[in-house]
Amino acid sequence: REAIILGAGLAGTTLAHRLAVRGWQVLLIDAGPAAGSGASGNLAGVLRPLPSLDDNRLARLTRAGTLAGVRHLDALAHAGHPARWAPTGVLHLARDPAHEARQRAVVDAHRPPADFLRFVDRAEAAAIADWPVAVGGWWFAGSGWVQPPSLCAANLTAAGVSARFDTPVERIARVGERWHLLDARGATVDACETLILANGTGIRRFDVARGLPLRSARGQVSHLPATAGSAPRVVVCRLGYVSPAIDGVRCAGASFIADDDAPELRPQEHADNLAKLDFILPGFSATVDASAGDGRVGFRPVSPDRLPMVGALAVNPTEPPGTSLADVARQPGLFVVSGFGARGLVWSAIVAETLASQLDGDPLPIERDLADAIDPARFALRRTRRARTPESD
Repeated sequence: REAIILGAGLAGTTLAHRLAVRGWQVLLIDAGPAAGSGASGNLAGVLRPLPSLDDNRLARLTRAGTLAGVRHLDALAHAGHPARWAPTGVLHLARDPAHEARQRAVVDAHRPPADFLRFVDRAEAAAIADWPVAVGGWWFAGSGWVQPPSLCAANLTAAGVSARFDTPVERIARVGERWHLLDARGATVDACETLILANGTGIRRFDVARGLPLRSARGQVSHLPATAGSAPRVVVCRLGYVSPAIDGVRCAGASFIADDDAPELRPQEHADNLAKLDFILPGFSATVDASAGDGRVGFRPVSPDRLPMVGALAVNPTEPPGTSLADVARQPGLFVVSGFGARGLVWSAIVAETLASQLDGDPLPIERDLADAIDPARFALRRTRRARTPESD
């Protein structure tokens, strides 16, 4: 069993790892100079779930993703290939008092294990953050921050996956029983029977994927000078996030602007990130020399429903597929892993194991309705259902 994965970010490298440990021969191809050099290149990201009172699909999948992500990080470390991460805990503060009441209600209704999630009032939240805060919120004691490029590199070294960098692919074509990857001159870069597209927003350039409602969202993170051990020593979120000090830098952000491909750092987005920082930790920006900071811009692939796109691509993503996902005609040997948005760390491990299980015909690690909820053909099916629903008078 052989496969080529296009894209060496969190999506591609985690899937490469999961396939390699199952005995697949995997080649990873990426246009960048190294693993995790694109959207997965931030200094730090947050690994934590998003609960809900009705335990909806987003809540269930982020819970499964967070738990799978922590297990994956632990397994890499035990194998001698640790990624850089710290389970400092994540404090998710409420937006306002009404949201705080809903957060408390979620914990009261579901009674999760305290080491996974518990509600903390304003006083305890301030003690955890070591800074005055406006409201209480959720405390995820086992969550934390992860350095995505280090996780991408660990995925490859742990499984001995072959990778080819600085190799742009401009077009893919089906020739006989194989998928051919072509460069800008039309020359074949490589060919395979099983191809997985995990190259973020770059998927949109391929004709076979243009029917997917995938958008690019610009995200600018601010890097602020920070002293080791200074508050906060945990990740704190509230319509944005701030990390602990990491190598003298604290990450704060991030902006989220759809369909904006400009790569340069913008002073206004830096100012917006500082405003978010003060919303999270009132008055904190006054303690920071913002003029000495830097930052990074990345472009995240996002889907309309905030869930990833994982599975076999339809023969025609815009064609009415019938009445169920089972009716959809699929491209032979062509799969996609994308739409991670700002949750690459949350999605990567669970969806990699899901697609690897599908490819091997094994039981899935998630419930069937969740697998259907991330099927890339779901959007065409929804369009078909809406078109067939008669309008009310």
